Amino acid sequence: MRSDRLLFSLLPLVLGVAAAVSMTACSTHKKPDAAPAAGEVRPREPLPTLAYPLYRVRGGDTLWAIAMRFEKDYRELARINSLDDKFTIFADQALRLEEEGRKTEPVKPEPRPVVATTPPKPAPKAISTPTAVTAAKPSVPIAKNAPSVSSSVQGVPKNGSLAWGWPATGKLIRRFNSEGVGSKGLDISGTRGEPVKAAADGVVVYAGEGLVGYGRLIIVRHNDDYISAYAHNDRLIAAEGQRVKLGQMIAELGSTGAERDKLHFEIRYKGKPIDPMTQLPAINN
Repeated sequence: MRSDRLLFSLLPLVLGVAAAVSMTACSTHKKPDAAPAAGEVRPREPLPTLAYPLYRVRGGDTLWAIAMRFEKDYRELARINSLDDKFTIFADQALRLEEEGRKTEPVKPEPRPVVATTPPKPAPKAISTPTAVTAAKPSVPIAKNAPSVSSSVQGVPKNGSLAWGWPATGKLIRRFNSEGVGSKGLDISGTRGEPVKAAADGVVVYAGEGLVGYGRLIIVRHNDDYISAYAHNDRLIAAEGQRVKLGQMIAELGSTGAERDKLHFEIRYKGKPIDPMTQLPAINN
């Protein structure tokens, strides 16, 4: 009889503990479809895995900058992504970099007949490390009727509709190397604040610092085939959409994204880097 009374007296306590355990279990269960709390930022969904590579557009990107980053022809990117004639893109947009199932082939410049009595000199051997090159300062600006440089190097045709000039007056400290990282152009020495000039007539299609390794960068579109790039500037003077002339100052030389003051200069032909020496006037020896 005494044990029955004890059990009866403990029954409320047992029921209370059971109820507390049940409430705790319910409170720790979160509904899978619960709305995010105020201020909570959910990560972006990853790009889908497809048969062709994609690029997620970031704020400040332009089609020309994306094309330069991936060594693509901007017109091809516009076509396969069905962009309008102004090449409008939006932040967070997923751009195709290649067509589905299409194998990327190297760009072959248009052939041009060459009249010569002696065979052209072979292209210089690629270098694996930066090497100082002894050369006199190139003359800038140049006259439009100045003698042209040999256009036979690497089979890149000389564009007869463009007059090219050197973008800076310093010494050439690094030449083009198609195999080297960061060597897809020329490095020209200089001092911070010295003028960087447009190497040919064109329109500025990018002015910013969104490409890693290029610092403050300007890209100029010259025609449907050629663009030029000017990297590591200290200050950008020309703005996107501005028309510039050969020899016009577009930036001040600097060291943004580089280990020293210098201009890194590139020329792209149909999206692919080419040796600028095939287009620029000959250096006076």
